[in-house]
Amino acid sequence: MLLSIFSGLKYSYCYEVETGHFLLHDNDFISHFYLQGDDARVFREEIELIDKLQNPENITSFLIEEAISVYF
Repeated sequence: MLLSIFSGLKYSYCYEVETGHFLLHDNDFISHFYLQGDDARVFREEIELIDKLQNPENITSFLIEEAISVYF
C-alpha cells in the first residue's frame, strides 16, 4: 500500500509501508523512480535530516524537492 507523504510544486513521493520502499514521481506523472534497498535507505536518511532542520515550511519543502530531483 502506497501512502502519499509529500507533494511539492514539481515532485512528490509515496512510501510503501510493507517494504519500506519509495516511489518518487514528477507531478505531471511523466517520470517516476522506485527506490528500494540502499537507495531507499539513503533517501530516508536525507529526508530525516531535512525534517530535523529548524527552517520555515517553504524552505523545508524546497529542500525535499531538491533531494527528490537528484534521482531525476
